[in-house]
This record gives sequence, structure tokens and C-alpha cells, in this order.
Amino acid sequence: MLDNRLIEADATKLDELREILKAQENSDKLCGIGMKEIHIEHGGAKKVCQAVKSLTDGKKVLMVTGPTEIVDVDGKNVKEAVKAYLDAEYDVEWLVISEPNSIVHATPENAAKIQAHFEGKDIVVGIGGGTICDLCKYSTYYYDHENPLPLVIVQTALSVNAFSDDSSVMLINGVKRTVHSRYPLILIIDLDIVAAAPAEMNVSGYGDLIATWTAPVDWYLGNVLGMGQHFHTAPSDMIRTQCDRLLEKSEKLAAGDAKTLGELANVLTLSGLSMGLANESSPASGSEHVMSHLIDMASGVRKTGICYHGTQVAVSGIMSEIIWDWLLNDFDPKKVDLDKCYPSFEEMEPRVKAAFDWLDDTHNAANECWADYQKKLQRWHDHKAEFKAFLENFDEFKKAVAPWVKKPEYIADCMHKANAPTRYSKLNFPVDEKTVRWAITNCHLMRNRFSVIDLLHFTGFWTDEFVQKLIERAEAMDAGL
Repeated sequence: MLDNRLIEADATKLDELREILKAQENSDKLCGIGMKEIHIEHGGAKKVCQAVKSLTDGKKVLMVTGPTEIVDVDGKNVKEAVKAYLDAEYDVEWLVISEPNSIVHATPENAAKIQAHFEGKDIVVGIGGGTICDLCKYSTYYYDHENPLPLVIVQTALSVNAFSDDSSVMLINGVKRTVHSRYPLILIIDLDIVAAAPAEMNVSGYGDLIATWTAPVDWYLGNVLGMGQHFHTAPSDMIRTQCDRLLEKSEKLAAGDAKTLGELANVLTLSGLSMGLANESSPASGSEHVMSHLIDMASGVRKTGICYHGTQVAVSGIMSEIIWDWLLNDFDPKKVDLDKCYPSFEEMEPRVKAAFDWLDDTHNAANECWADYQKKLQRWHDHKAEFKAFLENFDEFKKAVAPWVKKPEYIADCMHKANAPTRYSKLNFPVDEKTVRWAITNCHLMRNRFSVIDLLHFTGFWTDEFVQKLIERAEAMDAGL
């Protein structure tokens, strides 16, 4: 039975949340929350000096931002305002991370630019979106694992759930990788700032939460098949009910309703915490995210910008919902030939590398993907008994996961009501059909984490014809391409 305290969790009450989590069954499998405070309130940015003071007695602050101007509901420049607050009590260096065309990527190279300014600093304050947050978490953690500089993040949009977890999504050798980093010690979400963010950025956060209906089932599937070992219901239980309510308020989100934005801020923050609790991003990142990651990886070759993460994930989420709906309603385990479900390394290596070789002339992306994928392939071969048992007990599996999945038509309808894009061609950087088909078809080859698409690949269902049927079903919802 679900713990009502858990499903109504408040991200700002961390001590209370820790006690609730401790009371859950098998709570020893959950990791701790390495944050001191979370503030979600109007005027929260004014607490930045209080936050710094609670973490250090030092006076040297490194303030890290991107190049984009950000204003609050009163039209005030947010970065300049926060710097003014800090200047009143501290010696502040303001570092702006930028790249050509003002598009900043979370890369080890940009992290190194931040680390070059750590000497003599007592604390880091990051101001911005998910990329700046990931860079600050990564740079402070990998500069000194044992004693990283204290980190305060001032979140400027409800664009992703990455602000409250202990990992960073980095572009490494041209490949999107989720790597362990650290939590910010204090997260400040000023509702007067996020309310002024472009509407499509807050809709992006809503979109990131669409993974709530696919990622946990991918996670559970992998554990049932012996492809993972850390599954726990609590991280997903903590957000599912509140996410469900947000779907019901899609029209209010589109209207910029202040109460709904506050609820979105809470659920997004809890979603980030869920990944930290699991010590992996699986509660909030499944097959829908790898589709999105591949599109990002192709942006350099396509010479285009990176789409808003959450909206791209949400469009991919519709595709993943269609896949899960097919599995639960049309998959026949009796038609699976076990002897044909285990491709060799010699067969898969050229296939994986061919899928990614076109991304760069150095073959770095292809080699990186194969290095990770072969670990998954080995585990698949090592756990044949679990797969056989899965097929024999498929009805029990369906019964367990059915409450966690939504109909794709319902998700698409909610997204329409939220004014969220449901087509790749309608994203802020439109994605062409060829790239979309490539991303959907090959997403399972990118990393070692197991998803429903791996299952369909190994059982022989994942073909170009199958992908075409997904696209056709999405088209009927005014979604997909």
C-alpha cells in the first residue's frame, strides 16, 4: 500500500522527507539526499547571501553563469541582481561560460574552464538552467572528490529535473553520458524568476516529467531480467501521483497559472531527488531519453542548436508510450524463439559502430557507444534464465507494471492542452525526419542501460517496419514526426 506521506512529498521539507523514506520497505537500498536546503518561494534569490553564509565563513565567491540575459517578473536582470546581493557581503568573481552562437554545452572542456577559477575561492554560486547546473556540479566534484567547494544553485527556469540530483549529463567524446557528480548543497527556485522564463522552457520541465510514465517501467523491466539490481518503488511513488495531477492541469500550465508553476517546481525537484535516491537516473530516464540524446548528438553534424531537453524528451515519451502499450497488449511471449535472442559480439560490434560512425571523423562516438553497449550485451548473455522466467510469467509482469503506464493518446492530449510540442518538427530547433528515424531506430545501441527497446531488439520485433508503425500511430495523435 502506498504511503500517503510519500506521494504528497514536499521537496522543501528535506528532514521530513528523509524520515518518510526511512520508513519505506527495504529503505536500506535507497541512497541519502546530500542536500542541505531547497527553497521554492517568491523572492527566493534574495536568500543567496544567507545560503552562502550557512556553508562557508569565507568571503571569496565564484559566480558562474551562461551568456543569456535572464529577467524576473519585474523585468530586473537576474544575474546582476544576484551579484548585487553577493557584492554587499562578499568578494565576487563573475565567470560567464560561453560558446559560439551562445549555445553552451556541458562538456569536460567547459568544466575545466570553471575549475581554472577555483584557486582561492570559498564557494561556487551557479545561476542558470540545466547546463550551467550540470557544469557546476561536475566541475566542483571532479576538482576535489573528497572536499568539493560548497555549491549553491539559483535555478532560473523549470526546464529540467537535473537541479536536485547528484549526476551531470555530459557530452563526452560526442556522446551524451550521465555521470556521477554531486548535489548542490542549496537549491534556490525563485518563483518570480521562473514565472518570467520563456513559456516553452517551463513547458520543457513539464515535458521532462512525461518520462514518469515510461522510465520506471524500463527500470523495473531491466531488474526483472537481471540487467540491473537497484530497483525500488519509492523514487517513482514519490512523484507519480503529483505528476498525474499536473497532467490534469495542463491547460492551467499553458495559461501560466502561478499555483500550477509552484506545483511543477515541487514535482520537478522531487524527480531530481528520485534519481539521487536510486543512485542512477533510471527513475526518470529511460528509452525516451536515449532517443532525445541521439538527436542531441547529431546536432553538430546537422549544424543546428540543441532543442529544449524536456520538450524533446516528451515527444520521445509519446513514442515510448506507444512501444509500452504494444508490449502490454500485443506482445506474445510464445512467439519468441529463445535461440535467436542472443546475437554475438562479432555481429553487434559492426552494427553499433555503423550506427554512430557518421557523427564524427575520429570514430570517437562509435567507439564510446560500443564500449558501453558491449557491457549490456554481456549481461544479456549472462542472464538467460531470468529472460526465460520473464516469458513464462509475462502475465504477472503485465499486472505489476500496468498501473505505471499511461495510454499514449492521453499523454498526447495533455501535451496539446499544455501547448507543448508533440512533433519533432515543431521543436524550437526542428528535427528532420531522417534524424528522427535514425534516433528512434538506434537509440538502444548507445548505452549499457536496458530498456523495452532492447527487449524488442533481442526478440526480433525491433525492425524498420515496427518503427514505421510507431510513427503511424503517433501521426494519428498529431504527434511524432
